[in-house]
Amino acid sequence: MEQDALRQTNTTVAERYLQAINDWDFDVKRELLAPDVVFEMRWAPAGFPRRIDGVEAVMEFLAPLPESIVTEGLYDIRVETLHSDPGQVVAFYKSDMKMVRPVEYKNEYVTCFTIRNGKIAHFREYYDPIPLVVAFGGSVTPPLL
Repeated sequence: MEQDALRQTNTTVAERYLQAINDWDFDVKRELLAPDVVFEMRWAPAGFPRRIDGVEAVMEFLAPLPESIVTEGLYDIRVETLHSDPGQVVAFYKSDMKMVRPVEYKNEYVTCFTIRNGKIAHFREYYDPIPLVVAFGGSVTPPLL
């Protein structure tokens, strides 16, 4: 496949995945993930996994989210590929989520996708964990300086 066409195909996969998050479309999420996908949240707070291996484990992790989150509210989505490898896709976006608990949860994300043969083989999500902790009822107290 020509590089430009491959870039377009891969950005479309990432965009579809992010839209499936907004739509709560678990079938599309599953369709877009490779069977041996790896999902990483390097800055996840305590109680959240930092790495999940395999499509079934990822789907199991995602399944209970509708119990806590009413709407995802992802917006300002920008998706790019790396020049050196069109299979490396980076997405920048923001969230304004409506939670079941009446709290505000807004965050900004950078997600790095590795897409091979039209499937997400690996994705690593970076976000500020403090708003997430607060949205789920926790607190973060900074040390006194």
